[in-house]
Amino acid sequence: MKFIISSIILLLGSGGLGFLSFYYSFIVEKKNYPIAISAIAGALLCLILAFVFIHRFLVRKLKNNNASISEQLAQWKNISYYAQKAGDESFHSLPIGIMIYDEAYQISWANEYALSRFGENIVKDELKVTDVSPELHESAITQNKDKFLLQYKNKFYDVTHNSDYRILYFFDETARENLNKRYNDRITGIGIIALDNLEESLKKFDVQEKANIRGQILGIVTDWLEKYRCYLQSTAGDRFLFIMDQESLNAMIQDKFSILNDVHNVAQTNRLKATLSMGIACYDVSYEELGTIANNAIELAEKRGGDQIVVNVEHKKIQFYGGNANSQEKNTLIEARMQAVSLKEAVEDSSDVLIMCHNFADTDAFGSMIGVFHMVQSGNKPVKMVFDPERADRTVQKVYAGLEAHPEIIDNFIDCETALELIKPTTLLIVTDTQSPSLVMFKDLFAKAERLSIIDHHRAGDPGYSGYLTYYVETSASSAVELVSEMFMFYNSNITVSPIEASIMLSGIIVDTNNFTMRAGTRTFEAAATLKSMGADMIFVKKLLQESLDSEKIIADALLKSEIVYGRFAISNVGDTKIPDRTMLAKISDQLLEVAGVEASFTIGRIDSNTVGISARSLGDSVNVQVIMELMGGGGHFNSAASQIKDKSVDEIKDDLIAQLREEYIDKTTATMQVLLLEDLKGKGKKDDVITVSSNLANKLITEKKAVEASDDALKKLEAKKAKEKKQGEAYKDILKKFRQDIDGKTITVYLTTKEGNTLKHITKTLICEEFMKQTGITLNRSKVELPGEISARGIYTVTVRLDTDVTASFAVIVEDKPSV
Repeated sequence: MKFIISSIILLLGSGGLGFLSFYYSFIVEKKNYPIAISAIAGALLCLILAFVFIHRFLVRKLKNNNASISEQLAQWKNISYYAQKAGDESFHSLPIGIMIYDEAYQISWANEYALSRFGENIVKDELKVTDVSPELHESAITQNKDKFLLQYKNKFYDVTHNSDYRILYFFDETARENLNKRYNDRITGIGIIALDNLEESLKKFDVQEKANIRGQILGIVTDWLEKYRCYLQSTAGDRFLFIMDQESLNAMIQDKFSILNDVHNVAQTNRLKATLSMGIACYDVSYEELGTIANNAIELAEKRGGDQIVVNVEHKKIQFYGGNANSQEKNTLIEARMQAVSLKEAVEDSSDVLIMCHNFADTDAFGSMIGVFHMVQSGNKPVKMVFDPERADRTVQKVYAGLEAHPEIIDNFIDCETALELIKPTTLLIVTDTQSPSLVMFKDLFAKAERLSIIDHHRAGDPGYSGYLTYYVETSASSAVELVSEMFMFYNSNITVSPIEASIMLSGIIVDTNNFTMRAGTRTFEAAATLKSMGADMIFVKKLLQESLDSEKIIADALLKSEIVYGRFAISNVGDTKIPDRTMLAKISDQLLEVAGVEASFTIGRIDSNTVGISARSLGDSVNVQVIMELMGGGGHFNSAASQIKDKSVDEIKDDLIAQLREEYIDKTTATMQVLLLEDLKGKGKKDDVITVSSNLANKLITEKKAVEASDDALKKLEAKKAKEKKQGEAYKDILKKFRQDIDGKTITVYLTTKEGNTLKHITKTLICEEFMKQTGITLNRSKVELPGEISARGIYTVTVRLDTDVTASFAVIVEDKPSV
């Protein structure tokens, strides 16, 4: 630095002296040339000497810099060697599993850690990803997820998936997941128990008998809750509250709430019509909010007819258990009177009323709308029925077409577009015969309504209604028309219904009860008598429900194709051709119940290009078709239910139905068998687990190659397969180690300024790989190259190539400003 300052002073001095000499000779001495020439010569000599000194300094400085760079390079190479050794040693001992698979999803290589966790022979036996774990294949291959959690046997792994290079990294997070499980197991749950109809059923017994029966039932409840370490407290009447944690709740679910059967046994022994209902909530929320959720659960259980348990667990769909007893008919009309009064108040507090039913309306839905219309009209409140005949079944379409000749009736109907223009915040929307908001005929209208009333006879669906003014759901009723007819006597005395409208309403009862043979109680006949007194004509109804000859031929053909499954279930597969009318499925199922020995019937047919429908019927209390249909995405009543399934063939749905029937009514009582799982089986076990299942299920799994019999020979083959995979993995690792030797110790040079003069902000992986190929002839995979950080300045950097979890190579990169010209 001192030398540079001296050189600058010499330059400035010589330049200044030359200028002064020149000025003196030309200005002061009047162009004295000898003096001027000598001044210029002296200045030039000083400049030459200054440039010589500066040149020597720069040469010496450059030599020192080159020596420094060489010394740094030697130091970096030495450091890289030891860093590489330290990295290799650490990588070999890191608990990280790595799998590499090929284009056919076959495991081509796995490190020792992965082999120790997933099987030593997964590579040798040429297993595919799905063979190792179907869940792994689903997440990594089918869904192409970058990161996900995998459970394999009793371990949990965070999986990182590099789909570009088909590499899977496994990080054991079992400890973390077990900690989460312990936390979740201790989340508080609240349950509410209600003993349905117990007090009413005990009226016929004397005091001592009442005490004995009540004691038996309460003893069952107490013993069952003590088994799961619950706290029990009586609240009011025949209702109880208990507290448990999620671990206890999971055990109850595994037990499938056997308390229901225990209470049934006591009820049957004493000829009681009493059942037990339960609502359970398990959420990580405040106790106040948890209590509200539990109350909603018990309300839902009771709305669905009781004799069942509703379990609402956070982040899970609501689960239903039980429901194996038909809803008991109530012998009084107290509820009908209270609901009629509540509905009347809601109507009077509204500016106007709109009435709607479910999509694909049947005669019960259509008839109940007409009945509600006349109730509201009797109070002189503006009211309209919102309806689209294209969204109704063929019978209702025929009825609606016949009403064109009755303008005094047809003018009471409007379409959805008109209703959307009329509806106001003060408008009351009454929905009839619809168990869930997802099934309403016009969802736009439902979403816009701010005031809501419900009248229905189905078990409440999921999702359920909320924010309603009145809610009248009576699952023991045969039909929605029955409920509406009962409300007539308590609403207004001036309700008038024309004979044709009364006949339409009566047809709703007849259809839903299959001519008064199913779900028909004393109140059903009383409702029919009320409609008969208003002019309902049975002959008109009979003609209304007549089928065409073509329809009768389809029904007859379906009966011929039907089969008996497991000696008690009749199933008819109508085929993949669209049926003319979806009500035909119900009529076929009704006909199948006439066959001796049939306890339940199911008819499957295509109702449109993307949807297959199932209609289910049962006799007596031995088979709950509602539970079966709910398992297949539908719902309904104990003896009458249905489901609609999209994007599946009729044959596939038939197979699913038979599997559900076998699971619910056959497998529970058949012989068992031990099998070795070849893949994960949801709800049963993981790959390589030995599980005990029913013989039917075992044979199905073996046929589908999802399991083999757990014999000594099968276990020996599994061990041999693991050994083969381990050997293949070792061979692949040897290849990677040879490749590491080719990379280690190499040095390349890159520049921050290109030959075109462009300045780079930083050196990228792509540039390094390109230069490595040019300078060494070795091609690197960019995704496996790891930089020490951002490279944006001159220097020497060590770049790592991660060939595998425990196989890494490294080389030096010298970064300079620009290439020499």
